[in-house]
Amino acid sequence: RVKELLQCHGMFQIALASRVAEWDSVETIGDVFVASFSKSMVLDAYSEYVNNFSTAVAILKKTCATKPAFLEFLKQCQESSPDRVTLYSLMTKPIQRFPQFILLLQDMLKNTSRGHPDRLPLQMALTELETLAEKLNERKRDADQRCEIKQVAQAVNERYLNKLLSSGNRYLVRSDDMIETVYNDRGEIVKTKERRVFLLSDVLMCATVSARTADSNALASPGRKYLLKWSVPLGRVEVVEYGSSDGAGENRCPPVHPPESLAVVANAQPNQVYVGPGQLYQDLQNLLHDLNVVGQISQLVGSLRGNYQNLNQSVAHDWTSGLQRLILKKEEAIRAADCCRIQLQLPGKQDKSGRPTFFTAVFNTFTPAIKESWLNSLQMAKLALEEENHMGWFCVEDDGNQIKKERHPLLVGHMPVTVAKQQEFKIECAAYNPEPCANSEAQLDPLAAAHGFLWIGSCTNQMGQIAIVSFQNSTPKVIECFNVESRILCMVFVPTEERPAQPEAAARGALGVPTICLGTEEGSISVYKSSQGSKKVRLQHFFTPDKSTVMSLACTPQSLYAGLVNGAVAVYTKAEDGSWNSDPQEVIQLGVLPVRSLVMAEDALWAASGGLVFTIRTDTHTIENQLEAHQEEGMVVSHMVIAGVGVWIAFTSGSTLRLFHTETLKHLQDVNIATPVHHMLPGHQRLSVTSLLVCHGLLMVGTSLGVVVALPVPRLQGIPKVT
Repeated sequence: RVKELLQCHGMFQIALASRVAEWDSVETIGDVFVASFSKSMVLDAYSEYVNNFSTAVAILKKTCATKPAFLEFLKQCQESSPDRVTLYSLMTKPIQRFPQFILLLQDMLKNTSRGHPDRLPLQMALTELETLAEKLNERKRDADQRCEIKQVAQAVNERYLNKLLSSGNRYLVRSDDMIETVYNDRGEIVKTKERRVFLLSDVLMCATVSARTADSNALASPGRKYLLKWSVPLGRVEVVEYGSSDGAGENRCPPVHPPESLAVVANAQPNQVYVGPGQLYQDLQNLLHDLNVVGQISQLVGSLRGNYQNLNQSVAHDWTSGLQRLILKKEEAIRAADCCRIQLQLPGKQDKSGRPTFFTAVFNTFTPAIKESWLNSLQMAKLALEEENHMGWFCVEDDGNQIKKERHPLLVGHMPVTVAKQQEFKIECAAYNPEPCANSEAQLDPLAAAHGFLWIGSCTNQMGQIAIVSFQNSTPKVIECFNVESRILCMVFVPTEERPAQPEAAARGALGVPTICLGTEEGSISVYKSSQGSKKVRLQHFFTPDKSTVMSLACTPQSLYAGLVNGAVAVYTKAEDGSWNSDPQEVIQLGVLPVRSLVMAEDALWAASGGLVFTIRTDTHTIENQLEAHQEEGMVVSHMVIAGVGVWIAFTSGSTLRLFHTETLKHLQDVNIATPVHHMLPGHQRLSVTSLLVCHGLLMVGTSLGVVVALPVPRLQGIPKVT
């Protein structure tokens, strides 16, 4: 496909030259990028080139090694070329081209002022090229997956496994070289073995490289063969973490990663015994026990009435100091042994009475980062196997490709979050506090899906209820639930301020602590503390002007904005002690219809009242622009979300989402979510948007029919068009 690639860039060069010739009258270049690289021909030509690149490089290396005349010819070509470029460097040029274009466009955008006619075309070009690069990467991943599993199937020495690997929907998640460590009964390391661990979508396999092919180190090497040690169903693989039981990890510090990640193996001295974390951990428990006993002895020594040699407070202090030094050394040894260590509990064959048995496998990865990444891949693959994720996501353009489905979000779990005794509670709003525990001594669970806390507000007709879900462990759980005297309609998370706390502020407890603000139907705002270990602590409670119902909330470090039912936005500022002033600094009247949605952009607040959207400067609190979000009368904005330089807007009725440019307010795209929903739920039920979120390259749309629609959008600072 080299000719087609050359043709693409030849046409791009002609278009650029033409634009440069008329630069004085047409000062735009972004549209040239869009026109040149939005054609399907570009994607097809590049896909084949990129997918074939590894094979081409392997052939080049092999030919250079086996044909000296060819190698000599390449050297002569390199020496005679003006920039002394190698053939390999030339082959990588097309691969590097789009990332270079993306960086170039980002630089151009930094130097193109707002209001310049080329700014929107450059942002469109950035979006186009990012989308193209993402599609190329996706096709490359799919091609690599198919190629790698084919090679593994050929390399493994068992026919049954060959068949297992070749079956349709199974795919290879990753394969890693690891060191397997074998221990004796005393917890001492007996031997280590090099292993290749294959993580498939539903099977975990461990193999050793056949001795005859061990010198061939590349997985893609056709001569490499594997001897299978074991294979187990992925759903039955359990990770064993030391110190993960209740109370066990209290005295352990956060992991520190030493430079010698495989110190246990790499620096092994002859005639020296090395022990694993299991024995080290037991030694640590013994030392902690002894420290406690020595503390008691020290107290008894202090109560002696006579003076005795070697039996006084000074000697007792030396014992304590010595034990503390040993404990620190032992903790360091545990961290060094544990930072790259993965211990798995795996199902074995049944015993004679038919009961299940288990065996343990211990591996060391080559860096702490590989361990963390591998554990995350294992968790995601196991999650994908659970019954609730078994169906995967319903893809409208479903081509039966299981790999694509697995890249969609996976359901971690669901739980009741309301304590309903008499009335029926319905979830109304939520706010996420991403801050991990404030206590730096506590150790975060590496298998936790997220860290921090989720506050969920539920309502009946008269009252509200708050549930706080903690994500500090691998299993999220409700840690607090309490009632609120009025219906909760909105929430916002207020992060800690980056300035030193004053003594009087510390007394109030408002500054330096992350908080959650609740807006209620009765027209009040409540401020609650939201940090590790804190139970229900209400720091403030105040009413809005005329006790007007709070429909929406947004904040900056210094200002809190409340969208009210009477069409106004109340602006609250911080007092000296870090709490919010209970009287608004300003009330901005937008109209008469409720302000249902508030969103913060860089230096502006976006506020929706009825069918109009207003942009308000955060420094002067003046209305800068206003936008009519829909031409039809009676369309009321319900949700807004900003990503890059675009804002997606949803309405209280209808199933259409609209995208606008945040700088020019130009309308860019409409998407009707009824199409994918009715593919899944036939019949023409009325449909509306109930929630909106942009994250991880997806526009997530919650609907009134209980279906979530996920639409791909670019991740960079371009236009968040649905691609």
